[in-house]
Amino acid sequence: MKLSSILFVDDSKNVLWGLRRRLHSTCPEWETAFASSGAEALSLCDQRSFDVIVTDMKMPGMDGGELLKQVQNKFPDTARIILSGFSEDEAILRTLGRAHRYLAKPCDDEMLINSIRQILDVRSLLPDPRIRNSIGNIEALASPPDTYLRLVKALEDPKVDNKTISAIVSSDIALTAEILKLTNSAYFSMPAKITSISHAVRMIGTETLKSITLLMGLFKGFEGPSEVSSRMFTLCHRSQQIGVAASLIAEHEKLDKEVCSLLPATGMLSHVGSLILNLNYYEEMEQVIEIMERKNVSIIDAEKELFGASHPEIGAYLLGLWGFSDPVIEAVAHHHCPSKLAGNEMTGLSALYAAQHLTRELSMPEVEETTIDLSYLKRIGKEGQLQDWYKIVGLVLESYNEGGREEGKS
Repeated sequence: MKLSSILFVDDSKNVLWGLRRRLHSTCPEWETAFASSGAEALSLCDQRSFDVIVTDMKMPGMDGGELLKQVQNKFPDTARIILSGFSEDEAILRTLGRAHRYLAKPCDDEMLINSIRQILDVRSLLPDPRIRNSIGNIEALASPPDTYLRLVKALEDPKVDNKTISAIVSSDIALTAEILKLTNSAYFSMPAKITSISHAVRMIGTETLKSITLLMGLFKGFEGPSEVSSRMFTLCHRSQQIGVAASLIAEHEKLDKEVCSLLPATGMLSHVGSLILNLNYYEEMEQVIEIMERKNVSIIDAEKELFGASHPEIGAYLLGLWGFSDPVIEAVAHHHCPSKLAGNEMTGLSALYAAQHLTRELSMPEVEETTIDLSYLKRIGKEGQLQDWYKIVGLVLESYNEGGREEGKS
């Protein structure tokens, strides 16, 4: 079995020696290498491939930010982690697009090891290095142009409130993913994961949002074909509906409040893989639609035929790189097929799965029969709840349609 290869970079020989000693016994399944400078690290990367690179930020000559920029350009398949006690805001923010994760020093061994192991686990979702390379090159996901312009305009308004910013962010897949990635990084040192967009916006603050949007360009608008922009907008709109509907279904089924509060963002993130495919392979996505129509297969089957992977695995891979929690990664990876997981109880994933199917069915009158897995509903003891869920989803869609009509009048 091929060992996972990890490269650690730090200008302190004592730090490297300590890591080498501790990891030798703790992680025998890893093949580790150590470099005391950015130049040495790049030389090692030229000689062999690494699954993960973990680098200090503050180093003489080439700092961690510059090192990760070069690793991203030359070896995009390598996952990138910043491990640093360097607390200068601008320097840390400068790495957020280049680093998949930021871990603050002092970082205990358990957190470091768990972060690396989670990244290694999600790599198995995407065996095709071509797709991993595309994801590794992502510094920032793009939003539909009008959404990005609304965010910029709002941030330039000195009277803008958090509610307005939260509404813009929560309507967009890219902004939701980027904001939650940022607030849950060690840069903010939060004691618990933030799952609410409104909470995340409050934690970041308007000034930091302005900095990363207007000055550092962490967020950006899509500049490709208009038909792709339109597809992105539809994708964001539908994903938001799914998240809200899933949360309401979960509340109806009396799931834990924490699960219910996580579902709006999870619903939006469930199609981050679709966003990646449309951003990077929009011409091939036309072929996906053609395969679906010609062979009468699902989008999952068509994407796998063309890319070797489908949007659930692609999205879960990116979120795994970015350090999202396991429940979110699992929900994104399995939102089309929860029956593949063990368990006979209703979960947040069950609600997400139901919301996705029912939202699609109620939005497309030509769909005459449900495509939801009734045997799965029976397994979790919810086969009798389907009509109630239809009503919940119908109310969500109606409210969004009314909101759209009101916007059209204004």
